[in-house]
Amino acid sequence: RRQELFVEQKRRKLLPEAVLQELAAAPPARPEGQAAAADPEQSQGQAQKQDQAQKQVKKAKQRKGVRPKGNYMAVCLKGESFTGLHQQLAKDFLNAQLYGPDAKRAQANEFFSLENKKDPVKKAAVQFVDKSWGQEKKLRAIRFKKRWLS
Repeated sequence: RRQELFVEQKRRKLLPEAVLQELAAAPPARPEGQAAAADPEQSQGQAQKQDQAQKQVKKAKQRKGVRPKGNYMAVCLKGESFTGLHQQLAKDFLNAQLYGPDAKRAQANEFFSLENKKDPVKKAAVQFVDKSWGQEKKLRAIRFKKRWLS
């Protein structure tokens, strides 16, 4: 059983065919003593061939790009807008349940403006118009109310 697994792993990790062909075409490696005795021009030619082969292998790897390990597949979802729609429906549902007409709750913006929240004395954001106020102050209160209730 172990032998079968070993053979299967070797089959999976085989080198690309281009590299295998180059290795088969190259002469068998000589011992170090004989390699030093060989003429230097021939060794330079072999070194250049090896460099070119390595460059070709590098280019091939760069073309392939990064491959994920394992059997993974990239899938493009058609309905990306569906997620946004579902989120919006969920928000609307929660808003209706929490702040609907039957619920006796209100959002913070209806009561406090940011400025009034930061003040040491908290005040209501909604300013009701008082009849004793001047015209300018009444208009300012109405604009302030519109901003926070709409």
